[in-house]
Amino acid sequence: MTTRTTSEPLVSTLPEDDDPRTGEQEWARNRPRLLSYIGRWGRARRWLPPGARRVLDVGCAFGYGTVALMGRGPSRRWIAGVERDAANVELARRAYPWLPMVRADATSLPFPDHSVDAVVILDVLEHLDDPVAVLAEVHRVLKHGGSLVASVPHRGLLSACDSNNVYTALRRHFRSFLPLEPCEESASGRHRHFTLGEARDLLGRGFAVDRFARTGIGLAELLHLLLLVVFKGLLRWRSAYLVLRQFYFAASLLEDLIPTGRLGYNLTLRARALTN
Repeated sequence: MTTRTTSEPLVSTLPEDDDPRTGEQEWARNRPRLLSYIGRWGRARRWLPPGARRVLDVGCAFGYGTVALMGRGPSRRWIAGVERDAANVELARRAYPWLPMVRADATSLPFPDHSVDAVVILDVLEHLDDPVAVLAEVHRVLKHGGSLVASVPHRGLLSACDSNNVYTALRRHFRSFLPLEPCEESASGRHRHFTLGEARDLLGRGFAVDRFARTGIGLAELLHLLLLVVFKGLLRWRSAYLVLRQFYFAASLLEDLIPTGRLGYNLTLRARALTN
């Protein structure tokens, strides 16, 4: 999410509190969804303030997490997904036709200044070449006092075991290994980890952190690295890797339930947008 191009027209208006577009999502909100209660998505849903009526999920891939953010939320909350990749946007529109999806780059959000109550950006900033530019754009569209909920990898006990980084290093020596999936790659060439202090510094003076959680330990990364080396490296069997990767996702979600403090592998923050 580093280029500034967008294929969608400017979204100049957002629904008002009594706009019927907010009701279009209401029937889906009560459907049971596991991600509405666990992982970073469940935490983000719980951390969204009750008064957050207009919410953007930036870097939402094909919308599975955006849908989870809706679960059991206020009945008049409107949530839209923002994603740069055209294939992901089309997939989301087919899977969740009632979900507003906007194709746009995170550095050029097609929304007016101070127009949304909250922005969620989960597992995105660590992949970016210039996360500061993205956060500046998020600050622009947030109302004064609006909320940002972000998650990044934490620089904890097992951060050196990051499966994406270790596998990338292995590929420098074993050229036959298949590359990472596009969603796993990082523009800077390294999947970044942050301490709490580094994450605060990244947010800058435009945000004040009012809540955070450090969770997991990173053991799921060892499973992911095994899958990468065996199926993308040695066997070069991408389709099998994509199927078996679901076990890694499940292990990561379960691990994320455990608060681990400074040893943690995941860091989630909520911050309030300040007036510049």
